[in-house]
Amino acid sequence: MRFLILGHTGFVGKNLFKYLNNRGYHVVGISREQCDLRVYPEVNQKFKEVASRFGEFDAIFNCAANVGSVHYVTAKAADVISDNSLMALNMYKAVLQNFPAAIVVNPLSNCSYVDGTEIQDEEKWLDGDVHPSVFSFGNFKRVLYYISKCYKTQYNIKSINLMFSGIYGPGDSTNPNKVHALNGMIIRMLDAVKKKDEEFEIWGTGKPVREWIYIDDVCKILLNSLNTKEIIEPINIAQGNGFTIAETAACISKAIGYEGKLTFNTKYQDGAPIKILGMGKFKNLFKDYIFYNHQEGVNHTVEYYKGVLD
Repeated sequence: MRFLILGHTGFVGKNLFKYLNNRGYHVVGISREQCDLRVYPEVNQKFKEVASRFGEFDAIFNCAANVGSVHYVTAKAADVISDNSLMALNMYKAVLQNFPAAIVVNPLSNCSYVDGTEIQDEEKWLDGDVHPSVFSFGNFKRVLYYISKCYKTQYNIKSINLMFSGIYGPGDSTNPNKVHALNGMIIRMLDAVKKKDEEFEIWGTGKPVREWIYIDDVCKILLNSLNTKEIIEPINIAQGNGFTIAETAACISKAIGYEGKLTFNTKYQDGAPIKILGMGKFKNLFKDYIFYNHQEGVNHTVEYYKGVLD
């Protein structure tokens, strides 16, 4: 099988590129340095060049995004929703022109779910507004779903829409404002160790519950999803449990060996109180899937950041 990855130098794209390459697949990547996905003529020209050189692709993994922490997507709300929506529209237009037989695989985010639901069931994900803290990025992921559905309706472009929880693991940014809370806490706690701080400040109350997914699981499931042929209506990639931010901080502290006190700065905005994905459809499509151990995932992520931050 032959694959094209958009955003192959970003967190998910970089790991997916390596994962597929190591398994002998023919993989081509397009990064923001090669093409501005916000500008359609550039996108279409790049797709034409890739098609001329490599031919057809079986799947296009859409890993390109302007994304960051809760604080980032709030401060940059207009840029986040406009940049990402333009990239999605341009991608589908260029796919139609150059790779109409390929299937587009979209990693969605559970921040796009309706605010206030404790268990996020697929049937209810559009039943209201997303949480204000992720208004820009959550609504973009809804827009991406709508675009995929419209291109299926008019042009029969096939898509697979997968709903992921907070992704963490090695290979992410070293900027705490450009990563999810888990990787961000690792970066800041390693800095606290370096400075010999006796206290580590957690942003917010520490009470919100989050379901996390390790990057290796994301790569495996993105590839395995191609066995389904098509999933327009999003499916949760669900584990059925989560951790409070405070519990996650304790996991990180254990992995690092930090002996200071964990404190909470409640001046920072909390995200939604609970985000756990419902498992209704997942078990039927991904039978007997075993997720990576959470503490082991945190340990590996800590080791990665120790290496790149030294």
